[in-house]
Formats: sequence, C-alpha cells, structure tokens
Amino acid sequence: SDIISRLGLLTTDRPFRLFVLTRALLMCSALSAPFYVALAQETFGGTPELLGSFIIAAGLASLVSGPVWGKYADRSSKHVMVIAASLTAAIGLLTAFVAIQYQDHTLLAGFLPIAYFVLSLGHSGVRVGRKTYVVNLGEGNKRTDYVAISNSVIGVLLLVVGSVGALAAIVGNAGVVAVLALMGGAGAILSTRLVST
Repeated sequence: SDIISRLGLLTTDRPFRLFVLTRALLMCSALSAPFYVALAQETFGGTPELLGSFIIAAGLASLVSGPVWGKYADRSSKHVMVIAASLTAAIGLLTAFVAIQYQDHTLLAGFLPIAYFVLSLGHSGVRVGRKTYVVNLGEGNKRTDYVAISNSVIGVLLLVVGSVGALAAIVGNAGVVAVLALMGGAGAILSTRLVST
C-alpha cells in the first residue's frame, strides 16, 4: 500500500532515517517537563506559588527563545538541535543531582523553576530545529512524506516511551529526569551526524 511504500523511506533514505532516530531521542525534552513539576510537588506539595513559578518560567522561555532559535535555525537547524539537546541533557543531569543531593531543602524550591526555564529553552530549540530541518531536508512531495512519516513514527513511539513514568516507582522522579537527560545526550551526539541542510 501507499503507507507501506512511504515507510520504506526509513530503510532506503539514510539522512531521513537518521533524522527520525534523532527526533525520537529528542522527545526527552517534552517528556521531562512533568517530572520537574512532580519533583516540586513531592518535595514541597502543590503550592500555588511554586506551580505558578513553573508556568511563568515556561512562558518567559517561550518569549525569549522563539525569535533567537528561529534566527539561528535559518542558518543551521542541525546546530540548533545539537545545542538545544545538549542544554536539555545538561540541565536534566544537574536537576537530578540537585534533587537527590538537596532533597527537602529550600534550595531545591528556588532551583527547580530555574531548571524548568532552561529545560523550556531547550525544548523550544528542539522544536524549532527539527521543524526547520525536516522542511529543508526534502522538497515537494518528498517533504510531505518526510513530515507525515516522522510524525506517525513519533506518535507511535510516544505511546511506548511515554510509559517511562512507570520508572518513577523504581528510581523516583529524579531518576526518570536523569534517564531522559541521558536520552537527550544521545540525541545531541546523533544530531552532530545529521547531514547539513
């Protein structure tokens, strides 16, 4: 069928396959966010002030980063993905460390919204970078196929990888943040191997 033949691009088109693998690893930026909030809730409870600070952090990150990432992506969407994924990985590992080291400490209450702001910056960069990259990678019908296939594959993978939350019962929220950060690190490394567009 048409869908099967389109999916064949994943086996025959190496640059596209590498992009889909990279994008799959970069899902960590979106999947991490709820665990930053969960860390705050488990330590300090769902106080309106603390939860409000997360909303403000995300809003500020979106406001600040959008134009910057967009301008940079026009020059090199590949490098935007590398930088944004590295940022996501670094802040994830730092957050996991601080959460374990300073559990129940007031320092954590101040640190988490800042960490969430940095994560949101990274996530914004990942989104802008991957959207620009896939558009530049193909032309005409191929571009449409690339977008459709990559969205379908990521949709299926989200259902699978989304169950990472079950890990929280074993390794805790900080552990999940660390696992997702390592995923982001792998995504950053893989991003460097993408063809330049």
